[in-house]
Amino acid sequence: MPEARQRGVLVVEDEKELRSLFALLLEGEQFTVFQASDGETAMDLFRAHAGEIGLVITDLGLPHIGGVDLIGKARALNPRVKIIGTSGLGGAKVRQIVMQAGADAFLPKPCSVQDVLKTVRDLMT
Repeated sequence: MPEARQRGVLVVEDEKELRSLFALLLEGEQFTVFQASDGETAMDLFRAHAGEIGLVITDLGLPHIGGVDLIGKARALNPRVKIIGTSGLGGAKVRQIVMQAGADAFLPKPCSVQDVLKTVRDLMT
């Protein structure tokens, strides 16, 4: 298991219901969850809690700073952070863009609870 200081997850999703669902799911797995509805707020949280956040889950279609840019910026600040990109625009091309931006995994939306938990566990253990 990751160290306690790395049990933070930053969930970046502009859809409030989905962001809340991710948070509830991850809190049930004993993660500390930070939430942002846009890329700018996400970067502020990422900088403020850099020692705590071990995983970023980000949608691609975000206001202010898009998900692909957010992935690159987060990776530049902390090369060891794990990143999951999500998008309702699934497919090989989107997956390729997300992975080239520096993500560790891609989850097409909608995704199942099992897929989310498996991906998180795979990256965080």
